[in-house]
Amino acid sequence: MSINKRKTGLILLLLVTSLLFVLPFQIVKAQTTTVSVSPQDNTVSVGQTLTVHIEISNVQNLYAVDIALTWDTSMLKLDSNQSFVGVASGILNTPVTVVQDTADQSTGEYHIVATSENPAGPFSGSGQLATLTFTVTGAGQSQLTFLNPNEQLASYPQSGETSQFISATVVNGNVSTSSPSASPSSTPSSSPSPITSSSTTPSSTTKVPEFPSLAILPLLILIPLILLAPKLRKQAFRRPSNARSR
Repeated sequence: MSINKRKTGLILLLLVTSLLFVLPFQIVKAQTTTVSVSPQDNTVSVGQTLTVHIEISNVQNLYAVDIALTWDTSMLKLDSNQSFVGVASGILNTPVTVVQDTADQSTGEYHIVATSENPAGPFSGSGQLATLTFTVTGAGQSQLTFLNPNEQLASYPQSGETSQFISATVVNGNVSTSSPSASPSSTPSSSPSPITSSSTTPSSTTKVPEFPSLAILPLLILIPLILLAPKLRKQAFRRPSNARSR
């Protein structure tokens, strides 16, 4: 019994180990097919140009495409468009017939229809379908929206069978304008007001009469004499009285 239990446990261990190796491959194989606008979110200023790409990712057994993309014509003006079908970095294997590859600015729609032809085999993988370049002509927000999302991709028809639509996840794009950066207002430097020199009117001062230097000398002599005169007179009067007393 113990040997049987060991064998059963070993078998279970091998099953678990094999599942660990198989599951990652199944997950990779089950990747979702997407039709997307890249880059998805775009912020630009009015007057600038914007380039977006229509990309198909993780598709299997692809043989034809019918994809239409729309935009807001009041905000975006299409300048150019270029498709990449039947080229190395693009979509579909050659030979390829492009049924429609048109852009209409009046309706705001780009539409491409293309299919591989015998003896081309189906396309599997990822690639770029088209590139569109716009000029931003108005402020606001515009969606880049795919039309008929469930009828865009068709598979390679097997012998005696018709082509089937390939289910895909659609990733629309978005364009919004950024508010213009406020340019710093150049404040004019205040020009220094001219300094007006106030003319000072000379104050009227009484002029002191000027005397010649020689005329000052007698005055300097007379003034002390005048001050000493009273003392000299007193002394003159006292002397005779003293002399009489003697």
